[in-house]
This record gives sequence, C-alpha cells and structure tokens, in this order.
Amino acid sequence: MPKHDNLEEFRDGDLYDATNKLKSSEFEFFSNLARQYGSPILDVACGTGRLTIPLAEHGYDITGVDITPEMLETAKKKSTHLDGVQWIHADVRKLKLEQQFRMIYTTGNAFQGFLDRPSQEGLLQFVHSQLDKNGVFAFETRNPVLSRLLADQGKVVEREDSVDEKGNKISHTWERTYDPIHQLEHFKQTYKYWKNNHEVYKTVHTRIAIRYVFPQELKSLLYYNGFVLEDIYGHFDKSPLQDDSPLMVCICRKR
Repeated sequence: MPKHDNLEEFRDGDLYDATNKLKSSEFEFFSNLARQYGSPILDVACGTGRLTIPLAEHGYDITGVDITPEMLETAKKKSTHLDGVQWIHADVRKLKLEQQFRMIYTTGNAFQGFLDRPSQEGLLQFVHSQLDKNGVFAFETRNPVLSRLLADQGKVVEREDSVDEKGNKISHTWERTYDPIHQLEHFKQTYKYWKNNHEVYKTVHTRIAIRYVFPQELKSLLYYNGFVLEDIYGHFDKSPLQDDSPLMVCICRKR
C-alpha cells in the first residue's frame, strides 16, 4: 500500500483538466444512459466536473461528490452559470444522502482509486444505498492485461504535451511499477510547465497508486455487494470485452 495519501494527483484542478480531457465516446456513453434513466444523477468522485458539468448543461439534475476540495473548487468555478448542479465534499465511504438517484456513475477510472477490498466495498455499499430500485450504476476500470502491466517497469515514459486554459504547454512523464500481490500500479509523475516552448518555469511531482481487478473478481465483488453486472464492454463504444481491451465498462443494477 502507498505511504502517501494518494491524492497528490488531484491537488490542482486546472492541471488535471489540462491533462484529462473528456473524450467524446465517454460523454456519449454516459449521456445515453442519462437519457434512458433520467434525473436525479449522482457523479461519484466527480473531480473538476469534467462530465458532471456537461450533463448539467443538458438539463439533468445532478450532484457531484468528491473527496478532494481543490478539485471541487475548480468545479464550482466552472459551473457558476448552472443552477441544476450540487457539489458535496465528502468521502463516500462515510457518506449518507437522503436522496435516491436514478443513475449513479463514476468515471475517469476513479474506481481504481479505491485501493483495497474494504474501500471498494465501502464505495459499492454507498452506491447501493443511494440507488433507486430501478436505477443503474455505471463505471469503468482498466482491464488488467498482464503483459502491459509487467512491461516497461521503471522506464520513463513521456506523454503527448497538453495545453492548459491559459495557453501554457505542459509536458508529462512518469515511471510505473506493478505490485502483483496487491494488484497495485504505482506511478511517479512529473509535470513541467514551459514558457515559449523552451524554458521550464514550473515543475510538479506527484505519486499515485491504482488498483486493478480481474473480470471474474469484479463480477464477484459486485454480486456480494448487492449488484448484478448486466453488461460489460471493452470500451465506451460498447465494443465486446476482449483479452486486450483497454477498459472494462460496466452497467450494473441492484439484485
């Protein structure tokens, strides 16, 4: 288990937004579910509102909850034009809301931020208690392809440069290791802000761990916490789950 608080990556909302753009396939997947099930909607681990806000802009009554105050501050600044969104700062493993929701989701691979079985069960028990009996719970988690997890450990990898809302170029590199006993992938990351594309004027270092679950393990985890895994896909485009699919995209109901 990591000795740090595992939230270092989420202390700068603007940096997060610059390096984690919402993809059209992700938005389409969740917006289709929203059209099918309607409001109210709960976004668990909503972060800066990267999906919460677009759904609110489409008229849905939506609540976003997150454990990191810095991410929520960014979300609030971005949503001043909206009336139909509520933000809650809380750890969902300790949260109880009075409202039931037609749709609950968590995205951005936030499911992997729950680093052990008790934490995963705390998340699932919260969702189960807040989900309408006819509602839907949707989330994605990376598919644990062992050949990928075991490759290039300790190697510095560089990501394509990002640009923030102020036009600053941000380069991103990381080193990763995989712990197969705890099914945890550990990242050490460096973000560099560039002035005029040749001078570094700010450097940010973060660490994060993410947990992997295997397909049959995931199905059992959901079942014993009161869910039926209704559909599982290999990506947001609903392609079938294959050995080498990048994701496991899940649609669940109460059983």
